[in-house]
Amino acid sequence: MYLHEAQLANIVTSYCTCLGGILPLLFCLLTRPHPRRWMLVYACVLITGIPTVWLHSMEGNRVASFFDVGTNILLALAVIIAVSGDFMRPERRRRLLAVAVAADLLAWVWLVYEVFAPEKRPLVTFGEFGQFYAGELALIANGWVAVILLVANIRHIPAHARPALWMMVATFFTGMLMATASNSEIALRIVPWHAVWHVTGMAGFLLMWLMNHTRFIESPAAAPARPPVFAPVQTGLEEERA
Repeated sequence: MYLHEAQLANIVTSYCTCLGGILPLLFCLLTRPHPRRWMLVYACVLITGIPTVWLHSMEGNRVASFFDVGTNILLALAVIIAVSGDFMRPERRRRLLAVAVAADLLAWVWLVYEVFAPEKRPLVTFGEFGQFYAGELALIANGWVAVILLVANIRHIPAHARPALWMMVATFFTGMLMATASNSEIALRIVPWHAVWHVTGMAGFLLMWLMNHTRFIESPAAAPARPPVFAPVQTGLEEERA
């Protein structure tokens, strides 16, 4: 039924990617919304998770691979849009986004080509352990741009939000190393590398929400003012008791 021993683990843990978007959106609904550019990021995580489930249920399907990698690149671009909106002046931000969008459009065009190409070839290989294809390298490049922007502007991030930032960076860096493995690679009979990357990625997205929640609470003007969904009802009894 399955192509290899790790496929079922890959399918089940794909739902962790979905949760990596659902939970931040739910947290924002129940507490306080983040700026819209970051809400878009959380929504893109959920959008990415759906074709990830599809891909791993039909591994080898090039159309599913196109949507999986393509939405991952869209997510990484959304992160660049959000981070640049936090720290960059409008003119410099427009220039950066023009370059990023142009590069990602080329990546998407290449992904379309790979759907119909006689043979899909990786650009970087790690022997029998795994490989990176062009779309995955584009995804990694987008991720590093976002990390560089965050680290370069760390003085503008409240001190108590920085631990979550560094934990997030470390988590995604670890995940990048795990992603070098092929979908079928299993270590020590209990570590399906790609499935573990799915779980690690969810942890990274939750740390992203935590970093944002911490810094936007310290700077209320940075986030839209709106009471929590379950805010306590003011009855006037409090004033009488006072």
